[in-house]
Amino acid sequence: MARHTPLAILTDLDGTLIPFAARPEEARPDPELVALLARLASLPGLSLAVVSGRARESLEGLFVDAPRVWLVAEHGGWLRGDGAWQAPVAAEPGALDALAAEFERIAAQYRKAWVEKKTWSLVLHARGIRPPERTGLFVQATAAFASFRGTGYERLEGEDSLEIRAARVRKSVAVPWIRERAGAGARILALGDELTDEDLFRELAPSDEGVQVGGDRWRATAARWRLAAPKEAVAFLRWIVTARLESRTPLPLVLPSPIAPPRPVQAAPSLHRLLAVSNRLPDQRSPDVPGSHRRTSVGGLVSALEPVLVARHGLWLGWSGRVVRGEVPSPVGLAEEAVPPLAWIDLPEDWSQKYYNGFSNSSLWPLFHSFPGRVRFADDEWECYLKANEAFAEAASRLVDPDVPVWIHDYHLLLVAAALRRRGHRGPLGLFLHIPFPGLDLFSMIPWADRLLDGMLEHDLVGFHTKGFVDNFRQCVGALSPARLGDDAIEHRGRRIRSSAFPIGIIPEGFQEPPEPGMAEEIASLIQSISPGRLVLGVDRLDYTKGIPNRLLAFGRMLELFPEWRGKVSLVQVSVPSRADIPDYAEQRSLVETAVGRINGEFGEATWVPVRYLYRSYGRNQLSQLYRAADVGYVTPLRDGMNLVAKEYVAAQDPASPGVLLLSRFAGAAEELPDAVLTNPYHVDGMAKDLDRALRMPAAERLERHAKLLKVVQRTTAATWAEDFLRALESCRRSEELGQSRRAGRADAARLRATVAHVLRVVIHRLPVNSAADPAVCVVHPAESRQLPRAGHALARRVEPERDEYPRVDHRTPRFVFTRLDHGQKPRQVHHETDRISTECEPQSATKITRVGRSRPGIRKTPQVTCTRPTQPDARDFCSRSENARNNSRSRAFLPGSFVSGPPRRAGDPGTRLAS
Repeated sequence: MARHTPLAILTDLDGTLIPFAARPEEARPDPELVALLARLASLPGLSLAVVSGRARESLEGLFVDAPRVWLVAEHGGWLRGDGAWQAPVAAEPGALDALAAEFERIAAQYRKAWVEKKTWSLVLHARGIRPPERTGLFVQATAAFASFRGTGYERLEGEDSLEIRAARVRKSVAVPWIRERAGAGARILALGDELTDEDLFRELAPSDEGVQVGGDRWRATAARWRLAAPKEAVAFLRWIVTARLESRTPLPLVLPSPIAPPRPVQAAPSLHRLLAVSNRLPDQRSPDVPGSHRRTSVGGLVSALEPVLVARHGLWLGWSGRVVRGEVPSPVGLAEEAVPPLAWIDLPEDWSQKYYNGFSNSSLWPLFHSFPGRVRFADDEWECYLKANEAFAEAASRLVDPDVPVWIHDYHLLLVAAALRRRGHRGPLGLFLHIPFPGLDLFSMIPWADRLLDGMLEHDLVGFHTKGFVDNFRQCVGALSPARLGDDAIEHRGRRIRSSAFPIGIIPEGFQEPPEPGMAEEIASLIQSISPGRLVLGVDRLDYTKGIPNRLLAFGRMLELFPEWRGKVSLVQVSVPSRADIPDYAEQRSLVETAVGRINGEFGEATWVPVRYLYRSYGRNQLSQLYRAADVGYVTPLRDGMNLVAKEYVAAQDPASPGVLLLSRFAGAAEELPDAVLTNPYHVDGMAKDLDRALRMPAAERLERHAKLLKVVQRTTAATWAEDFLRALESCRRSEELGQSRRAGRADAARLRATVAHVLRVVIHRLPVNSAADPAVCVVHPAESRQLPRAGHALARRVEPERDEYPRVDHRTPRFVFTRLDHGQKPRQVHHETDRISTECEPQSATKITRVGRSRPGIRKTPQVTCTRPTQPDARDFCSRSENARNNSRSRAFLPGSFVSGPPRRAGDPGTRLAS
């Protein structure tokens, strides 16, 4: 391809040919690179264009000395060939002015953040900002974009930037543009590193080639080749110059390595013995981040699941956080080298809005947390929820064998189990709901409540944090489902489903580790600024369920009711950015900031700030440092599934001088931690008085309460939670298998009864005279009795010789007695309890098989039947019944057909054995 004529090369600049820098003006191609590109562009039969996201003025200034290099600026918004710049789409002057002003206001709150405005886009740069602060910056910018009135714009989040651009402007416009300029038969070579370059790769023809430079190797790409870094890309371009100028192709110093095309992941054979499925992966990658930068998910699920997945050779499946264009999710990605191994799918962009932000977080989340006024139901969002659950189930079915246990997590995936059952999954399926489960009055508000319950009942085990949530679930099942409620299980469609409480915990030892020196300085300076005053600490995601405005109002109310605390106590509220693209969360942040400003304005002094509000995330070690310094842990959600912050606060305390946990009685943790000071977050005055009580609590009471709380936290950890759930799931499967075995036993017993009845019709007509080896056999149809003795087993093996095992049977299985009658001997009478059976028999050698009944009080006796088979050649088969059964019409049911005799057989004819 390097020698093909005509050849066109499209290459990105930043991250592809030159490394990234803090600001675009600091990242400049050196003169050697500019000369190389100019030489490439001047070669006969070769066209070269630099395709960049930079503004046209900036890009043009970099290549003044290379006029033959064509330029594509602002991701395809401006094109320059041999003449002037041209725009493939019409601009909308002033469309982004209002959003740009808001971005400027947000950037002013963060050191080193700045805004770049282009013709069709707006870029918020965050290079040089620490990741915790960068998260808050991007969440604020996302919230501003969510309220933006403009249409036809999309958000692109990179590792260190967030760009809002016109959706119709893409780098892909450069492909037909340069193909037309290069001439007929041109082949295109495209180089790029980030997600926007995928537009280039997807637009290429089969004869063209795409090369990914660096980038996330786990990201799905349309490129077929990969180079490790910009310096390798430059060396590759230098080799192309040499290859086109020399007669013999030189050996390259570096060539792109092939990227294996995505292959369908097959279910078998699989080495994984457990599959965990959650909406998000434990190591959350930003949707558009190149490289290996990762952001750890907030919550205790990671610390709980990682050890059990590693121990059980498990796999974790989730959404990557990335979106793809179109209506179909990406093929399953798999990283076996990760610990634990990870698998993921990329969801269509529309699904992230309707499935995740829509039905999951605008319907289920507020309703399950008892906020019906915030609930929104939409048919298209429900349909998207169904599609997303089907996509997760399809991915899961390809990753593991049908018998492997699957552990599904949370409200996003309530219907995955039903989709797996439809795909033939036989292994145990467990669901754990990490949020509350509502009562019947709230749950019945969902238009598709019966379908959700039906999907949840496809699991073998459904777990919740508290017994109250279990009771709510059972109440909904009893009222809205045809399932039957038992004392310890639910029966539905022939299956038994267990529901139980499994309170999740933390890893307590991790909150006693000393912080890293660099991280400790920031927290130490914050604590020093408050000292010698008392510290009240709140740590939460910015979510309306956490009750942060109520908490702030109660703190302000305490300062009113107990003015002696003014100047002596401060509240530090850490709010972790969350879901700013949902309007309710942006509204929540506004409420919190307004409350903070009001309290500080009303009670603040020159030397004392009542409330310190920190809108950012912290690492575990930094939080532990804050927890230990806090006199009161202020954990007051309006409704919560568990709330691990309460347990983290207890675990981080100094046992010699612990603080006091002030906990909402509506948090799931309150059921486990009754020795905390429980409060009602809806009662502002009451919470203010409880806060005063916590601050005044004597040391002896604090020590006693903390000792009890710590014992609970150490007993129920994240590891024990996961192990307990999986043991219960395995136990459910064993119980189900036992039930299936019993049902199979009953089915086999019925089959045996039918087979024996069939023998009555097709039994051997004649046997050799006086043959001891082949005695005559006459069989009765078994009705109901207790157990098959050895003779019955022998008969069954003769009837069905291919079966090696026969199940144990219950008390109603027939019993048989085989009696050998020699020549001239009368058949003996058989007596059993109250039964008396007489048999008429010719005085010849015969074998008699007698069914012996059993009398039981209150049960009507089954008619007794005895059949004999004489062995004389001319004798006819007969069957006689006892007198007590002769007039009983039910006896006919036991012999469905007449006993058939064949024609007489001459002596010496070979005998015939029973056949299956």
